[in-house]
Amino acid sequence: MTLLWLGIGVLTLIAVVIVFWPLLKSRRERPAAEETEADRTAQNVAIFRERLAELEKELDAGTLTESAFIELKTELEKNLLIDADEKRPVTPAMRVGQSQLVTITLIALLVPTFSFGLYAYLGRADDVASKMAMDVWQQAPGQDDISIEEAIAQLEDELEQRPENAEGWYLLATTRMNMNQYAVAVDAFRKSLTHLPESAPEFPMVMGQLAQAMFFANQGEMNEEVMAQVDATLRLDANELTALGLLGIAAFEAQDYQTAIMHWQKALRAADGQAAQSLQTGIARAKAQLEAQGVVIEEVAEGPGVRLQLDLDDALMTEVRGDQLIFVYARAPGERMPITVERLQVSQLPADVFLSAANSMVEGRNLADFENVDIVARISVSGRAEQQPGDFKGELSNVKVTDGDESVRLTISERVE
Repeated sequence: MTLLWLGIGVLTLIAVVIVFWPLLKSRRERPAAEETEADRTAQNVAIFRERLAELEKELDAGTLTESAFIELKTELEKNLLIDADEKRPVTPAMRVGQSQLVTITLIALLVPTFSFGLYAYLGRADDVASKMAMDVWQQAPGQDDISIEEAIAQLEDELEQRPENAEGWYLLATTRMNMNQYAVAVDAFRKSLTHLPESAPEFPMVMGQLAQAMFFANQGEMNEEVMAQVDATLRLDANELTALGLLGIAAFEAQDYQTAIMHWQKALRAADGQAAQSLQTGIARAKAQLEAQGVVIEEVAEGPGVRLQLDLDDALMTEVRGDQLIFVYARAPGERMPITVERLQVSQLPADVFLSAANSMVEGRNLADFENVDIVARISVSGRAEQQPGDFKGELSNVKVTDGDESVRLTISERVE
């Protein structure tokens, strides 16, 4: 299996998380009625992805046949496209038009299709995925007279009129990536960055996506230009997923499997869902290569930290879902900024969690610098890292930082008001 397919499997799934950034970001500047429309679209896509993940689990477990999976997946995609195409009253000032909403929805369907390489790498290729997505697009009401290229042409026309639209360039770049048109995607990513303030929280993420596009445009090989882009990204955000994934691939290609594992494990701490599964697969492949060579896998020294026995109060069992994220972080007493953060899912509870320098959010600042810290474990109902009303949490104060030979128990039992 070529390195390029591995790259597609690991990195494209990470990009799924931010495909909808243009839609979500533009919400801030739209009237309330338009915000409701965008919210509905985002919510429907979230439901689509959740249900699709459930179907994939059933397929993997053998409780669902391949034909039944394809039929149910097609129905899900059809419903999503129909919803995106429904005519709803919108104001003239809407920045993301109806055609763009349908385009964004189509892209959401094509991103998983583009990860064919991951399924092939895992030995479960889906040869009909691409055709299925295009068939659904063609069958959607009102789409008989428009192709994906025509939808892209509409977006390009808008960008010609409004070249300062960073979100539009990003959407175009993502679309071209999903069509394997990497050189065109590189140009679009660069234009997006030209018009995106460097202070924007999305800037490092787009930098990483540009590095990924450059990597694929170079036939899946790392060169000085790609590495320079990766380095520039990591200087802005040392934990940027795509850049770390690329470093792992470069190490894997050089048969430096231990380094590949190190980069992918670091990326894994900020990944979830299919992205996390892809990274775990890459790590497993790297470990298998080391074991085949008779190499003893070196475990990274954890150093001083806090070991937790984390669980969920029985009274909350029916209030949460297994796929919801849990953010576990340590912070200095009296401070709000976390020192270290670990992420896992509710389905993993009860869990042993070790917070250490390996989880550090800021390079050069870790738990070894503190004698005592406060610990918070929070289930995010919304999926956001920021605390929101309705989340569930548990807290411990003044927990001693040790060498990991002692553990403390933390139960998530409180609803955030």
